[in-house]
Parts: sequence; C-alpha cells; structure tokens
Amino acid sequence: MFSRGQPYEIVCEIVSSPPQNNAKVAVLGASGGIGQPLSLLLKNSPLVGELSLFDIAHTPGVAADLSHIETRAHVTGYMGPDQLDAALKGCNVVVIPAGVPRKPGMTRDDLFNTNATIVATLADAVARNCPEAMICIIANPVNSTIPITSEVMKKYGVYNPNRVFGVTTLDIVRANAFVADGVPSRPAVCSDR
Repeated sequence: MFSRGQPYEIVCEIVSSPPQNNAKVAVLGASGGIGQPLSLLLKNSPLVGELSLFDIAHTPGVAADLSHIETRAHVTGYMGPDQLDAALKGCNVVVIPAGVPRKPGMTRDDLFNTNATIVATLADAVARNCPEAMICIIANPVNSTIPITSEVMKKYGVYNPNRVFGVTTLDIVRANAFVADGVPSRPAVCSDR
C-alpha cells in the first residue's frame, strides 16, 4: 500500500487516519538531513495540528525556523534525552529518521550496531509515552530496525503489527538516482544510507 509514494506522502496517508485530522506528529531525528526537509513538509500539511521535533542537537533552531511558516501546525522543539518523553506525549504518529548514514569504510554491521541502539532507545520512549501511535521507521538498515522496534513494543505489551511501518522509498529514490547518473550500484545500495 505504501510502496510507491514519497516518504512525506506515506506519512500524510498515516496522519489522515485520526478522525479529527488534527494529528500530533513527532519527528525523532528532526535536525538531520532527512528530518529537516520532512519536518518542513509536515509543517505544511493541513492534517497536522501539532509538530513535535526531537533530536540530540539543534532542534530548537529548526523548530523556530519552521514556526515562522504560517500554517495551522504548532511546532515545538525538544533536544536531548531528558526531553524525549515530553516530545512524545500524546502523539498519533512518530516518524524516526534518526541515526547515522553509512560512511565510507563502514560495514553494514557497523551501521546496524550504531542505528540499532538509537532506534531501540527511541522505540522504548514511544512504547512508554504514546503506545497507540503509528511508527514510521526510516532509520537504516530498515530491515533490521523494524524488528528491533517491534521487539521493544512487545516487551511493553503494546505491539500492534498494523502500527509499525518501514519507509524504504527514500532508498529506492536514491538507487534510481545512481542509475540515472550512470553510477554503477554496489551491492545493497538500496538498504544503506
């Protein structure tokens, strides 16, 4: 159902499920290269009433910049582990682009070890603060971070397989860009950032 749209369109499809169309959406990793443009797009959605931005650094500045855009969504920035719970209170949708991209010389195992810890920590906070929220995982490797999120939710007894999603469209777009540019793709280019 979600394989063809851009990440923003996928999130909007999920956001439109609350009956009041006044969703509270959290972006965990809002200061990063994916989180910032995604937050901008969500700020412009008429379906979002409140946008909660979280990251380990720079989030108040991102939130301040977005709050100057005149839309109905109220933006709040949260920074650091001590503000994570507050960022998630009452959320209908949580989008997780947090994590590190794969750097030159970094193996998939290195990427997994770093991002798995980040995603597990964020999923733990989601389970405690907004267990009914839809969770959209963008953090790579998605085929590993989805099971981690699911297991954390199971640990708290709040797992619902219909509420945990992996967003891989971004990786597909990147792979298509490699092909269009004539860059030979390397193995597993679609599942690495």
